[in-house]
Amino acid sequence: MKILHTSDWHLGHEHYNYNRQDEFEDFFLQLRDIVRREQPDAMLVSGDIYHSSIPIISTQTMYVEAILDIHEACPEMEIIVTAGNHDSASRLEVDRLLWDHFRVRVVGNLVRTPDGVDLDRHVFVIPGKGIVAAVPHVFKQNFPPSTDPSVDRQEAFYHALMQHVEERNTDGLPVVLMAHLAVKDMKDGNSPDEAGGMEFEPLDILGEGYDYAALGHIHHPRFISKESKKARYCGSPLAITFRESYEHSVTIAQVEHGKEPVVDIIPLHLMRPVRTIPDEPVTFEEAIEILKAHDENDASYIQLNVRSNNGLPVDCNERALKAVTGKRCRFCTFHLLDERDNATKLQQIDVTPEEFMEMTPMEVAKRYLESKGLPTDDYLRLLKMTLDTILKEKAQ
Repeated sequence: MKILHTSDWHLGHEHYNYNRQDEFEDFFLQLRDIVRREQPDAMLVSGDIYHSSIPIISTQTMYVEAILDIHEACPEMEIIVTAGNHDSASRLEVDRLLWDHFRVRVVGNLVRTPDGVDLDRHVFVIPGKGIVAAVPHVFKQNFPPSTDPSVDRQEAFYHALMQHVEERNTDGLPVVLMAHLAVKDMKDGNSPDEAGGMEFEPLDILGEGYDYAALGHIHHPRFISKESKKARYCGSPLAITFRESYEHSVTIAQVEHGKEPVVDIIPLHLMRPVRTIPDEPVTFEEAIEILKAHDENDASYIQLNVRSNNGLPVDCNERALKAVTGKRCRFCTFHLLDERDNATKLQQIDVTPEEFMEMTPMEVAKRYLESKGLPTDDYLRLLKMTLDTILKEKAQ
């Protein structure tokens, strides 16, 4: 089975209040052309379709038109879409029956039954090609309780789902698992994406029996294991923060049952990449002069790298915006190296309100404790116990 794996579109995202609709439309044109050229059996969109759970009408219209355009580029292709943590699962599913007429399958929620969960709702058989087990983002407390108290309820669900797929897979078809969560290979140690204290689950929580795991949630494209191409984050098509200045792409995977998948990475052209200039921090006045001399044809989002021992001038944003007048680039913010108190301290000015909304309470607490030089383990353990108690009470 040949699949196109993409995720984390974040449609409707505004970068420092700049509208990005033309960037998303450009991405969809590239995606349509890739689909037309590659003719995959399935396109898998592993969550975070929208940046907001209540996207504006123009963003929803763009999504509908793009999906129909992509469908026309390969009418026999199945399109399977799952909800991410940014999406409203019910809003995404409201017209799922209508989407079925265009081979678009939408999975936003778990549906409870007297016996647990309707697993068939997550299993899509592409005749003669393969099976896709599609799981949206689900908070741990919303998975049904495990029959074995010693087994994590999330892990129990994935294992039950993969066992259910195995029972249905009488023809030995390749199996692809879609999921939207943070996982890592325990053999490789900590993930490079764990900045800020994000909690990663071990890869084996997903169970066994899949030939490729099409993962979403982490924006940096990468394989989970250094030794295998069996599980991969395809990454986001556009940069959402200034830390995402790497190559963005979609993934093509040829999947055979019981074999290592053959993976091809297709880079995407970004209309407006993110850039932090210069590479090393300079004074505010030097940064403004660099910005004035910046290539007028470069359309990047710009973050100025500045060092100071007394903060930034009150008119810093006004002067930076004036420096880019007539240029195609978009000035956004400053990345400030604060030299006060004879200490070099990197202030997280590049943590935007949007990034803050992405962070869990544990991530916020860890950053705060580390910034104060306080021990994190005991405080975080107590906070986790408190949060677990609150979530358990809400779930009852």
